Amino acid sequence: MMRLYKKLSLLLVFLVFLSVNAYAQSIALPEFTPIAEKVLPAVVNISTTQVVKGSVNPFGEMFSNNSPFSEFFKHFFQGYTQNYKAHFLGSGFIISSNGYILTNYHVVKHATDINITLNTNEIYKAKVIGYDPEVDIALLKINPKRPLPTLKLGDSNKMQIGQWVLAVGNPFGLSGTVTSGIISAKGRVIGEGPFDHFIQTDAAINPGNSGGPLVNMDGQVIGMNTAIIASGQGIGFAIPSDTIKDELPYLMKGEVPKRGWLGVGIQLLTPEVADLLKLKSLNGAVVNEVFKNSPAAKAGIEPGDVIVSMNGKSIYAPDLPYDIAFTKPGTKVNLGIIRDGKEITKTVVLGQRPQKENQEQLETTQQSTQSSSFNTSFGFNVSDINANLIKMYNLKEQKGVVITAVDPNSFAALAGLKPGDVIMKLDNENVYSLNQFKNILKQKQKLNQNVISMLLKRGESTLFVTIQKG
Repeated sequence: MMRLYKKLSLLLVFLVFLSVNAYAQSIALPEFTPIAEKVLPAVVNISTTQVVKGSVNPFGEMFSNNSPFSEFFKHFFQGYTQNYKAHFLGSGFIISSNGYILTNYHVVKHATDINITLNTNEIYKAKVIGYDPEVDIALLKINPKRPLPTLKLGDSNKMQIGQWVLAVGNPFGLSGTVTSGIISAKGRVIGEGPFDHFIQTDAAINPGNSGGPLVNMDGQVIGMNTAIIASGQGIGFAIPSDTIKDELPYLMKGEVPKRGWLGVGIQLLTPEVADLLKLKSLNGAVVNEVFKNSPAAKAGIEPGDVIVSMNGKSIYAPDLPYDIAFTKPGTKVNLGIIRDGKEITKTVVLGQRPQKENQEQLETTQQSTQSSSFNTSFGFNVSDINANLIKMYNLKEQKGVVITAVDPNSFAALAGLKPGDVIMKLDNENVYSLNQFKNILKQKQKLNQNVISMLLKRGESTLFVTIQKG
């Protein structure tokens, strides 16, 4: 009986082992080798030469940083500069057998010489066909002696968070490097440009990977490796392939991409701002400026409106500039707007975004202001409008209060307040003088209100801004 029991126990252990092994195989990592073999031949090394202006020690090693006289000569030759050639490395990938290559614009920016090294170690000179600094994409062309292997642009919109991806490139000049990871997030805004909409991945991306492909498990390009967070590990960012597809027809012709334009300035809808505006959700973008004669102005959009949807789809503030820019000029879009607590719809015919959008920037001046200047607890100073300030800021308004200084570390600076902005309303109350402004603000302080809204005049533009203390 004992022997039978031992045999049954061993059989049970063996069956459990088989089950665990089968489960382990079912959740094993995917096989990356076939994908790497497919992708690597179409990934290139890019080496550029740029002329850089920098400080130069005319005596070379004689008085280097290790010399006891180094500090003296640094001071003595301060301002002595000279142009010199510097070399930079990056990555790219081939999209046509006759030699068209995609990479980041910052890889070839200011380059006087571009060399492409293929997977076969063949080296070709390249020229820039088209580029877009705002999206950080450049299209290069070489003249190969034979048809080249290529990569296909996939559909980044179909990729989901958690799916496997491979990053391919030449980190630190080490050619043909493949790293694996997953998609960590989509639609990331990291402040690299006006149309940030990055794919975030934990596949290792390092200096030199810029311009290389991020591919899915079919070996299709779903992103272009572009940026990293220097202080973070396993955090890289790639331009979505759908963005590249929109850009490519223009780059092929060497043209500037034609983008949709609404003509508004926006700010994030924070919990404090939502509470101030009596909104139930944080979805949406607060319109703080409407440009004169813009599509938004013609459609009747006003400062203080909150855009909550576009063509029936809920909108989040960082997504709005991207969604508008990559909608063709001339397209009609329906914008859901909350105004004074009521939801309305405005139909806008998008214009074409100007090369240099009307973003008038008054110079921040350090000139002294009048003694009547008042320092608020919200990070900016205001003063009664007077003849000196009218001349200093070229003001059109003759009555009211004007912002004379903005703390660069305040929410006021983050919201875009600038010296020369005239405050017309404070929390929906008209402002005519500095004393009146102080009285309104004093009432807010009694209520422990940490957020205020203001209607401003900046040149010909009217802005609606909400700011908080901190």
